[in-house]
Amino acid sequence: MPKTKGPNKRDILFRLLDVPAKGRRPFFAREMKMLNDLCERYSQDFMSIVDFGRKFDSLAYLVSDKLKQRLDEKFRAFNFRVDLSKYEVYDIGEKVGDDRFVRPKAKTVKDFLDE
Repeated sequence: MPKTKGPNKRDILFRLLDVPAKGRRPFFAREMKMLNDLCERYSQDFMSIVDFGRKFDSLAYLVSDKLKQRLDEKFRAFNFRVDLSKYEVYDIGEKVGDDRFVRPKAKTVKDFLDE
């Protein structure tokens, strides 16, 4: 059986980091080492989809203690599976009646500022 190819690590680096225009060889050597460490700790599939909303200068941020906890949370959420055997399945039946359209109340400046 042929081995399936995983996500491209170079694409992961381009997605997570601001890659410099010059000095790419030492940059990729350093960052690939940190990415391999992160893939060893978590998984390569997880690293290919994790998103922080911005690009970092280096993966050293993710290896640091402060973001390590956040990365652990995201990894637990990535691996979470709901045990459906604990919950009942409800059959609510057929839909009865027409949908009702509810107009949103006009929001005043005072209502906006009170929120």
